[in-house]
Amino acid sequence: MTDPQREELLDVQMRQLALVDRIIGLEAEVAHLKAGKGGAEFRSEIKAIKSSATWRAGRIIIGPLAAVSRVLGAKSKK
Repeated sequence: MTDPQREELLDVQMRQLALVDRIIGLEAEVAHLKAGKGGAEFRSEIKAIKSSATWRAGRIIIGPLAAVSRVLGAKSKK
């Protein structure tokens, strides 16, 4: 095997290993999320996020833009 072929094979193998590692990590994260938190815990986290000053400020800024977008989107569908 020539040197460029060997390098290409090594690159392919490294990408495959990186993808396998990513898949394993995502599977572990899904399992953690399924096992670790019930619906009540998620709801309390969402409630805490929505009561934060950052969330409220974002809603104040984005709210009018979202309303305009909805109106324009509804008009373009007609």
